[in-house]
Amino acid sequence: MASFDIVNYSLRPSKGIQRQIIFDGIRMLKSRLELSDMIYVGLGSIWFSDFVQAHKSLDIRRMVSIEADDTGYCRARFNKPYATVQVRHGHSSAVLAELHDDDDCQAHPWVVWLDYDGRLSEAMVGDIRAVIERSPSDTILLTTFKARATSYGRPEQRKERLRDLLGDVVPDDLSKAGCKGDRMQETLADLVTDFMKAIGVESARPGGFIPAFRIIYKDTMEMVTVGGIVPAPGNVSSATDVISDERWRCRPQRRIVAPLLTIREAVTLLSLLPRDDELTREQVRVSGFDLEQEQIEAFERYYREYPMFAQIVA
Repeated sequence: MASFDIVNYSLRPSKGIQRQIIFDGIRMLKSRLELSDMIYVGLGSIWFSDFVQAHKSLDIRRMVSIEADDTGYCRARFNKPYATVQVRHGHSSAVLAELHDDDDCQAHPWVVWLDYDGRLSEAMVGDIRAVIERSPSDTILLTTFKARATSYGRPEQRKERLRDLLGDVVPDDLSKAGCKGDRMQETLADLVTDFMKAIGVESARPGGFIPAFRIIYKDTMEMVTVGGIVPAPGNVSSATDVISDERWRCRPQRRIVAPLLTIREAVTLLSLLPRDDELTREQVRVSGFDLEQEQIEAFERYYREYPMFAQIVA
């Protein structure tokens, strides 16, 4: 069964927060590096949430969505949100190869978000390598994948599985503890980032690969998003300055785990924010309901990005 038949990707609050943070970061890079006429390449499924945001917040008009599933391709063509979205039928590796061989596409910087719903695989690693090696200068690359430890075999097998996928960036002293539970998300985020940097060096790109995005989050599944930019040589300094700026929010230290709230609960919490002191559980109780302190802290940290959904009854 295709993932779009299981999950509505537009209704996951942690995912929604992650998406908003990422597009804010891309907008900063786009503005500082004066990038224009960008092409957005992604896996829009039938929901196209990131495509809508790419058009609205980045003013990207030309967009390519990759869909391998036959039924999904038909539904994606029906559901595409804008006339300028082109839905390509095929696996990501094949469609990316076509785009890399297209002279017109190569004349523009890309934003590529390989937003996978499964665990990291050889095919995904191949896609990452291809984008870093062959995409136009100033391309911004992001990849998202499942990071649940049990998806990578038994504890004693996980280091070797990661080495099969990522090669020498996996250290000999990687411990079993580093491949268990929540630590696996951290390990995968760091190793895939190291892999991307290594490919930037191996491919002899003059500007290399600059890591910029590292977000760990959880809705129903532990997920990781990492990425960066392959800048033109003249933009290396500017890109580094943007990512080093204290306003850069695309590498949060804590995992995003957004509480599931009703609209009334979310609106009530919003009415108590922003504030100079931390919102407490007692203050939430006084307002008429209750949450765990961890949930309150998570909402307060990302209340500006927290998505609000309502059902419309026709």
